[in-house]
Amino acid sequence: MSYTVVGWSWRWCLSLGIIGACMFVALKVLDFLWWRPKRLEEHFARQGIRGPPYRFFVGCVREMVGLMLDASSKPMMPQTSHNILPRVLSFYHHWKKIYGSTFLLWFGPTPRLTVADPDLIREIFLSRSDVFERYESHPLVRQLEGEGLVSLRGEKWAHHRKVLTPTFHMDNLKLLIPFIGKTVLDMVEKLPTSGEEVEIDVSEWFQTVTEDAITRTAFGRSYDDGKAVFQLQAQQMVFAAEAFRKVFIPGYRFLPTKKNTNSWKLEKEIKRSLIRLIGRRKERLGEEGKPDGSVKDLLGLMIDASASKQGAGQAASPKPVSSPPSTITVRDIVEECKTFFFAGKQTTSNLLTWTTVLLAMHPEWQERARAEVLRVCGARDLPTRDHLGKLKTVPPPFVSASPSPVSWGNSVNYKIYVSSSLLRLILGSWG
Repeated sequence: MSYTVVGWSWRWCLSLGIIGACMFVALKVLDFLWWRPKRLEEHFARQGIRGPPYRFFVGCVREMVGLMLDASSKPMMPQTSHNILPRVLSFYHHWKKIYGSTFLLWFGPTPRLTVADPDLIREIFLSRSDVFERYESHPLVRQLEGEGLVSLRGEKWAHHRKVLTPTFHMDNLKLLIPFIGKTVLDMVEKLPTSGEEVEIDVSEWFQTVTEDAITRTAFGRSYDDGKAVFQLQAQQMVFAAEAFRKVFIPGYRFLPTKKNTNSWKLEKEIKRSLIRLIGRRKERLGEEGKPDGSVKDLLGLMIDASASKQGAGQAASPKPVSSPPSTITVRDIVEECKTFFFAGKQTTSNLLTWTTVLLAMHPEWQERARAEVLRVCGARDLPTRDHLGKLKTVPPPFVSASPSPVSWGNSVNYKIYVSSSLLRLILGSWG
């Protein structure tokens, strides 16, 4: 009888323990998906900050997707408008009219505080910058952009930035001008030569030009191999774009669906191709000798830094040690190449496409720009660095650092989005 009582007591304790653990997990999940978002919603409401109401698990994502699909199904009106927000960020444009320039929205259970007030933005970046951390990218974006300079932090970020900076020195960039000019001329030769009007997809045209420029900058002498790798990554971007149009479900990207499987295969092929390319460049490292005035490409600079650091480490310590943040590994080089392509292609090609759209809206400026280019550069001459400095109607491109979304510490874990696109449309913020 005593054995039976002891056995039942042990089973009851185990059952109660399992039930208690399940209830604890259920309460934590419920707090994360419902109670905590509602507490944050009330917290901001007391400060006068409102927004679209939080919906269990999905937040505002369903409404956002609906507004984006509705906006993309209609042409921009008026067609001469420069205000792109109703088209590219329709949910932001819609809710700003309802809740003002500062409001709260929800990506699932994660809140995002959207800010467009210039004074508040100035305080965030100048007076309160120490309390902000870098924004963690969406998982799909992180897969595309890699763990490169954009996402690195601390000592490792500083070291990678130091290694990559010579790629973007003016003396190095001007060496790329003949290559880019030749690419554009080759593409111009392929255009129809008939006197009739023709339609050209300038977006696709500029993507090709941008891809060629980025490949030259990133891979230099390994141009052909690099172009093949970037074409694989372009296919991967198509899969990511399709996934972005759907409601984000946590964990869905790990399911073995057909599109996910194809994306995984592309990811593996990209890494294998880059590793093979890095291996071939390392083999030729000793044969290439000292710099001969040729373009310093991103891949070569990182391989040089990796080789010199490994050589110094082996000479100083024969025992194997863990890699410090200043050591550049093959994986680091792979991730930086992915980052460089992803961050550079779409932004640059979109800028060129939008510039062309604006010139089409204003034919008088198009004529002035064409006349100036012909006068300064000649009818068939490739532009040089000296030519670019003389162009005034359409000045040379410049690099702008748009503020990235940042998060307010780890304890609160809500994100602050600074609307740089809207600021450019507010006349009072022009200075």
